[in-house]
Amino acid sequence: MSYDIACQWGIHFKTRMATKFPEDWSVNNGKTTVKMLVPKFHLPAHIEKCQRDFSFNYTKHVGRTDGEAPEHGWSKINGLAASAREMGPGSRRDLLEGHMGDSNWKKVVGMGLYFVFILYHSIAQLASFRFVITAED
Repeated sequence: MSYDIACQWGIHFKTRMATKFPEDWSVNNGKTTVKMLVPKFHLPAHIEKCQRDFSFNYTKHVGRTDGEAPEHGWSKINGLAASAREMGPGSRRDLLEGHMGDSNWKKVVGMGLYFVFILYHSIAQLASFRFVITAED
C-alpha cells in the first residue's frame, strides 16, 4: 500500500479496518499481508528509519515502481478546481468521478496502441545492441 505518510498511517491500519470499515472490506483475515510503503518522491522528507523501512527500493517483488501513479491523475483535473470549489459535495463528487472515469476509459482504449509502440521501440533498441562474446582465460 503506497501512501505519503504510510509510516504513520499504517500503525493503526488493522484497528481501523476492524472498526471503521464493513466486514467484507477487511484484508485482515489472516490470509493477506499488507505492506506499507512511501512513494519515492515523498521518501526523502522522512527520517532515515522510514527511508529504509518503507522504501520501494528495498521491497521484494515490487520492481522499479515509484509508487506515485495514484497522484498522476490529479494533474489532469487541476483545471476543475475553480468549478468544483463552487459545488456542493454531491455535484463535486459527480464531476470528479466523471472526469476520472473518462481518463480511465482513455487509458484502457489506448492501451493496445501503447503496447505496440513499446514493443516497436524495444525491438528497435534490441537491434541496435552489439553483442560481443569473449573468451576468458
